[in-house]
Amino acid sequence: MTKEEATKKAHQMSAYLESEQADEQTHDFDDLWQSLYDICQLATYGIVELTPEEINEAIDWLKETQSLTKLYQTTEIYFS
Repeated sequence: MTKEEATKKAHQMSAYLESEQADEQTHDFDDLWQSLYDICQLATYGIVELTPEEINEAIDWLKETQSLTKLYQTTEIYFS
């Protein structure tokens, strides 16, 4: 998956709509990844309401696209 494909997919997810959408300002893929990481973490702990399916979709996206990031390649997705 390319960054462009990953970005398009992320922007269509419910989790993205609940996130801070930091990439809207910067257009940086790492900002997009971090926004979804944060919202998944918050949703996993019940701070933000997303369905289990929405959380799993976003976590799957994080895992699938982690190699496309510059800063987060070794970040542990411990809440999955």
